[in-house]
Amino acid sequence: MTAKSKTRPRVRVTEADFETLAAIGRASRNPMPGLDLLLDELERSSVVSGPDRRKPFVRLGSKVTYRDLLLNKDRTVRVGLPGEADVDENRISVLAPVGAALIGLSVGDAFAWVGADERERRIEVLSIED
Repeated sequence: MTAKSKTRPRVRVTEADFETLAAIGRASRNPMPGLDLLLDELERSSVVSGPDRRKPFVRLGSKVTYRDLLLNKDRTVRVGLPGEADVDENRISVLAPVGAALIGLSVGDAFAWVGADERERRIEVLSIED
């Protein structure tokens, strides 16, 4: 299911990330939990020429600390390509729902969506490192 929020934060992606993520979306033959969410967010994203040092945003390879607003738990992960995901190393795929939700967000942005299990998810970005 897609994002369901009255006001969704601005989503920015670099040109390189946009091309990579769009190619992943086109190539995905099997349904993945975060694929629809990723494609929806790419559709509404602003493509920028490079990272914005004044207001950084989550890109492929970013290390992100976010808060699960429903569980009130913080987690730090590195967002990457599907083949780079490793739970033991706290690396998540952009095709995982949380990974798809994080791409393009900035510190302070909160994002909500309804998962495939029909449960609401809400996260807030606390910090971003490249």
